[in-house]
Amino acid sequence: MAKNLIIVESPAKARTISNFLGKDYTVTASMGHVRDLPSSKLGFDPENGFAPDYEISKNKKKQ
Repeated sequence: MAKNLIIVESPAKARTISNFLGKDYTVTASMGHVRDLPSSKLGFDPENGFAPDYEISKNKKKQ
């Protein structure tokens, strides 16, 4: 059983990276961006060290 999980954007990248890593790694694809900055507001908090405010994309909630 793999002990480490690596998530990349594309299945092709996942296959390529998994060829270099051993059995201790599971490499899977997210099929694109899973989260992004919101479009309806600023996207970061300048009063809190400019911490980002991410939201999960509507079409990626299942993943």
